[in-house]
Amino acid sequence: MDRLQDSLCFKLGSSARSMQKQYNAHCAEYGITIAQSFILFLLLAEDGLNPKTLAEQLEIDGSAITGLVDRLEKESLVERKTDPADRRAFCVFLTRKGRRKAEQVLPAAMEVNNRLKAGLSKGDEETVSRFLENVKGLDRQD
Repeated sequence: MDRLQDSLCFKLGSSARSMQKQYNAHCAEYGITIAQSFILFLLLAEDGLNPKTLAEQLEIDGSAITGLVDRLEKESLVERKTDPADRRAFCVFLTRKGRRKAEQVLPAAMEVNNRLKAGLSKGDEETVSRFLENVKGLDRQD
């Protein structure tokens, strides 16, 4: 490697920061963060998930979910309700305001995703997807 900027690690990190910056700019217009939007989208697809499931699907730590849900609840976008299957646990539900917010933000998220895929053939998209899955798997190889 002659230059740091030519390494895949550098390019991937730089690209990820650029993508997050674009996505966060769209989310900021709606007063939420990228991570908060992902929780809203998961709940829009399947309301009433428990924090453990949210953490697993978003591939983040449970402690991070707690903070995100706290902030969403403070903004009246979600509410916690006791889990009928386990009264010691709770599930997270969208409020009406949260549902409206998710439905407003979703088109912006889709636009960013479509811009990322623009110019990629189906085969290229599958290759990029496979590559990103391999990158995620690197931390499990240690």
